[in-house]
Amino acid sequence: MADARSEVRGNIAQLVVVVLIIVAVQLALPPSVTIGPQWLIPAMELSGIPIAVLIYRFIGSEGRLLRWTMDAYLIFLVLACVMNAVLLLVTMLQGSDDSGTYLLLAGFGVLVINVLSFGLVYWWLDGGGPDRRLANAVTKPDFLFPQQGQSTSSTWRPGLIDYLFTAYTNIIAFSPTDTMPLTHRVKLLFTLQSSTAVLTIVVTLSRAINLIPDG
Repeated sequence: MADARSEVRGNIAQLVVVVLIIVAVQLALPPSVTIGPQWLIPAMELSGIPIAVLIYRFIGSEGRLLRWTMDAYLIFLVLACVMNAVLLLVTMLQGSDDSGTYLLLAGFGVLVINVLSFGLVYWWLDGGGPDRRLANAVTKPDFLFPQQGQSTSSTWRPGLIDYLFTAYTNIIAFSPTDTMPLTHRVKLLFTLQSSTAVLTIVVTLSRAINLIPDG
């Protein structure tokens, strides 16, 4: 149990770092790419840190209300990520007072938020959550990692970094790579993530092409 708590503590520490990075990138985005006041979305994103601490505090308990709270928080992260991409598209189509370079960096920032947000969602969803994976109580996993097919699969468990890498490869290849989605809900999330990334990349590339001088 001590090893399990140590592993959870490490995962929670990583989650806190990821949330802080999301907040920092969100604050750096142009106001035209965010919803409401510049501070509103980052302030809501910061609420994930006390939720993460509570997850560690009550690890191993049912914590149904806590689970629902975390579910709602992650749904918010995904929706905020999608809205960032949509607002970036609208900003590009309508024209903006922001410089082209600034908007290019905004596109990159939206992609970073995409990877980090969906990585957290995958970490929380897989097999019912990190506590069930630690207790070896998973009956229906959502992902199949390559390590799980090796001889050490009985002792290996995916950590947050593994899910962030899965989210990253999904927007680079626009398809599963080494980690396979097994359930319908994760396949739908993969589709949403890659579609949002395609939108962001296409918009960003179009801006980059417009910045190329004639000649």
